[in-house]
Amino acid sequence: MRLFLSIAVVIIIITVIKIDLTEGTLPLAAYSETKECNEQLAVKSVPVITKEGDTVHSLLAEYPTDERISMPERMADFYKFNPHLKKQAIVPGELIKIPIYSSNGPCKK
Repeated sequence: MRLFLSIAVVIIIITVIKIDLTEGTLPLAAYSETKECNEQLAVKSVPVITKEGDTVHSLLAEYPTDERISMPERMADFYKFNPHLKKQAIVPGELIKIPIYSSNGPCKK
């Protein structure tokens, strides 16, 4: 009789665990839909006249952006706007364009 009761309790516990895992609250967390932000950032440029001692890094630091953009991405866009600076140093008094990123959508990080 004791063996029968033990087996019945084990079967009930296993059944409850199975129901909880398949139909309970745990699977709901795995199936919750998350909306991804597929928004594209708008890249604008700000014209800047350079001064003595300016570097690409100092100019990008002087004109920060509201969006989280990595430095290599900002450098790539900087050289898209200023292709002549790839093989040339920045000359004081030169007009260059600094990339500024903006986002008008509801997706914020």
